[in-house]
Amino acid sequence: MAVHERTCLICKEKKEKKDLFRLVKSGETNYKFDEKQRQQSRGYYVCKSPECLKRLSKHKKIKMSSEDLMKMLSLLKKTEKDYLNILKAMKNSQALSFGMNMVLEDIEHTHFLVLAEDISEKNEKKLLAKARELKINYVYYGNKDQLGEIFGKNEVSVIAVKSKKMARGLID
Repeated sequence: MAVHERTCLICKEKKEKKDLFRLVKSGETNYKFDEKQRQQSRGYYVCKSPECLKRLSKHKKIKMSSEDLMKMLSLLKKTEKDYLNILKAMKNSQALSFGMNMVLEDIEHTHFLVLAEDISEKNEKKLLAKARELKINYVYYGNKDQLGEIFGKNEVSVIAVKSKKMARGLID
């Protein structure tokens, strides 16, 4: 069966159609959210990620109503896993490591990464290079304070999941 691949308007990443929000043009620079993906018009696509939606809301050439943006955000929140509560439940297991140094030491045994949305650029580049090299899945979730709260620390910029089963549960 053919995979329907589309490109995100914002980050230019190619993804499956089901992993993207569909927009249709309704004027020169105005776009509408096509929730059912059925409107008769040229489709444009945006990733189902907070980063792309944030960039879309500030985009100069692509204008969308705030209602449509809120609808997309609420759909994203419904489908998004609550990683904070899941990680809080797992915090006492040996399957987690946190903080840049510990995560980089354990990177060979890591199966999934949770990065803070406000992680520093330098650390992000370092981690993502390793993650891509070792084919480790990752997600941006929460900020440093929220991730730190799980372990009773002030700030934590990254959490590594070392258990294959737990990682699979977080990915799926």
